[in-house]
Amino acid sequence: MWHLASDTLAASDIDALADWLRTHPRLTQGEQVRAFERQWSSWLGSAESVMVSNGSTANFALLACTARRIGKRHPRVGVAAVTWSTNVTPALLMGWPVTVFDVDPRTLGVDAEQVCSAMRNGDLDILFVTHLLGLNALSPAIVETAAATGVALVEDCCEAHGARYGARRVGTVGLGSTFSFYFGHHMSTIEGGMICTDDPAFADDLRLMRAHGLARESHDFDALAAQHPEIDRRFLFVMPGLNFRSTELNAFLGKRQLAQLDERIGVRNRNMSTFLDRVRNSPVAGAIRTDYATEGMSSFALPLVSRDAATHRRVREIVDQLGVESRPVVAGNLAHQPMLAGYDVTVRPTPVADHVHTCGLYVGNGHHVGEPMVHQLVDGLVAGLAT
Repeated sequence: MWHLASDTLAASDIDALADWLRTHPRLTQGEQVRAFERQWSSWLGSAESVMVSNGSTANFALLACTARRIGKRHPRVGVAAVTWSTNVTPALLMGWPVTVFDVDPRTLGVDAEQVCSAMRNGDLDILFVTHLLGLNALSPAIVETAAATGVALVEDCCEAHGARYGARRVGTVGLGSTFSFYFGHHMSTIEGGMICTDDPAFADDLRLMRAHGLARESHDFDALAAQHPEIDRRFLFVMPGLNFRSTELNAFLGKRQLAQLDERIGVRNRNMSTFLDRVRNSPVAGAIRTDYATEGMSSFALPLVSRDAATHRRVREIVDQLGVESRPVVAGNLAHQPMLAGYDVTVRPTPVADHVHTCGLYVGNGHHVGEPMVHQLVDGLVAGLAT
């Protein structure tokens, strides 16, 4: 069975964790978290990183703090139609208006023409760009238009650890970015997430948001306490916040996983390149899309977007027969998901996302996938689609 994902945590990681636990260390957020944050910032190329409990809480905190930064109680948020639910959920729960845009077929990220037009027309306050399946979704047009119009650009990199936009890693371009360390991602801390930024004041807001809004989490704790001498500084709440903290256990594992991340990205990218090259040079070229913008990728999964619904049904049958686990391309087109019903959501025309929704699936990619498995998959597709 070719599973969708395999745990990146090895027996040696669990053994090391067990040995560390026998030293009776502190388990709540502490020095391990701070050390992992520093190491992650160094690897990514960001000034600040804030570890949280998972990628979903990372998205919530990033959006909430971005709204605070731009001074908008109900900012207008733009998202790609093909993305994970928690890119949209925080805005919905906070009662913000959301606009859903189509995606680019070559990047599966937000359509640049649609979203740049909306930014120039003054229709957005925040643009949440998702780097789907490890493909870079940024373009000069998106980055430059956001800067020129004052739209806050934020990035979801939960499926794109190590992907690049030009010479920079994704996650270092906008005001802030999020990463997930859930099972099946490029690396795992069991549960865990990270928010990154180059803005120290913004990072301070994120730390406050992570821990109930308590002033003691701020690097400016003394100054904040001095501004409110009438309140006991030990329980001084300076902004709304929740408990999004991670633990020392997660961070301990994160430091070990980070040391292996670049090697695993290399495996993923070789698998993706082999897959695309084999399909392009096979008798089924054209039946399955292969013209993705792979420069700078950090592949998360192998996409199988078919040319039409009949081919898609046959592709799904083939991968099932081969024992290859598959999923839709993330949530498909979110505009078709019932979760949006009853909320303030505007949907722009989404023909590409509709096609991905109807004709797309993906199969797992990672350190558990070898090139012989990729060859077997393509051979199976060629044989199955020829009949």
